[in-house]
Amino acid sequence: MRKLKAGKRGLVTKYISRSKAIRKLQLSLKDFRRLCILKGIYPREPPQKLKKLNKTYYHSKDINFLAADTMIERFRLQKVWLRKYKHARAKGLVGQIKYMKHRKPKYTLTHLIRERYPEFSDALRDLDDPLSLISLFSIFPSHKEFHLNRQRIVKCTELLRHFNLYVIHTHSLKKAFLSIKGIYYQCEVLGQKITYLCPYEYPPNLPADVDYRVMSTFLEFYEVLLRFVMFKLYNMVGKKYPPVSEEPKEDDGQSFFSYNQLQLEDIPTEKDERYQIDEEFANLNQTESKCLFEGLVFFLNSEVPRPSLEFIIRSQGGEVYWDGLDNNINIDSAVITHVVTDRETVKQKKTKEYIQPQWVYDCLNNGLLLSVKDYAVGKVQPSLI
Repeated sequence: MRKLKAGKRGLVTKYISRSKAIRKLQLSLKDFRRLCILKGIYPREPPQKLKKLNKTYYHSKDINFLAADTMIERFRLQKVWLRKYKHARAKGLVGQIKYMKHRKPKYTLTHLIRERYPEFSDALRDLDDPLSLISLFSIFPSHKEFHLNRQRIVKCTELLRHFNLYVIHTHSLKKAFLSIKGIYYQCEVLGQKITYLCPYEYPPNLPADVDYRVMSTFLEFYEVLLRFVMFKLYNMVGKKYPPVSEEPKEDDGQSFFSYNQLQLEDIPTEKDERYQIDEEFANLNQTESKCLFEGLVFFLNSEVPRPSLEFIIRSQGGEVYWDGLDNNINIDSAVITHVVTDRETVKQKKTKEYIQPQWVYDCLNNGLLLSVKDYAVGKVQPSLI
């Protein structure tokens, strides 16, 4: 009987090393890593026999799954285009350079969204990491060496604002927690709990030992995923996506005053398959909890975290104002019911309540309006006693 060579039969044949997978797909390590991230393929724990070799292994079926994707061909076309483009720049061929810029091969990730998330609930369940990464990139400064361009950062900021605007419109925010890393928000969308982290808006330090290209690849997929999800969610509530921003002069790019969430543009009346409202899901948005801050008008002093407080208060039906808005409403206006401040030097009036920012977070987390006396300015908060 003829003997079989080692590694030709059994459990070992179900795994393939990364180097062999790269040779099989005829890709560079950078393109292979990028393709695995976009397709959702990750290394696997190999059998004990292969662990001793100290290599990275994948399932053979996963590599065969990658080999059948059309994106490999698009990667190869981009590689050929880049080689010709560099050659044209070295030769100084201005006309050919302009022509090649318009002929750059492109690809889309739309088929990957349907492939990885066959059900809409699957996409909602997986929004924790996309929202956290998008909010992280929204505070990054542009950096040429780390491949962080300004346009992408602005897109991340807009995507995060669009999602928060939907949460405000549907009153979906349930919890908020202040931590060292940032502010955790938890909202409930169509029965799915989504928890994401928004860093504090301070200039971040960019460590040089972080591979920002890998993060950018994840971001590339997450941006497309969030656009698909937001398009569906906005249409479910009868609104058109993306919302149009008026960008008034007093808007600094962080608040929601440039979007009138109560008068968002309705979807077209003509029968369009893209704008069909799912009545079953739309009814889920109507089962909203009672808004905590409905009928209350807040004024935010300059030392408090305004973007976070504005998001929470508006998501619970309250109104928010601060200095700098061109609406003739200041801290002394009669319409103001609550002043959020951390300064004891603020002159207090009997007709208004002066509270610390923590009161807003604790009210949201407890689901009721707490006593303002326990959160008076200069007083130790109950949670710290």
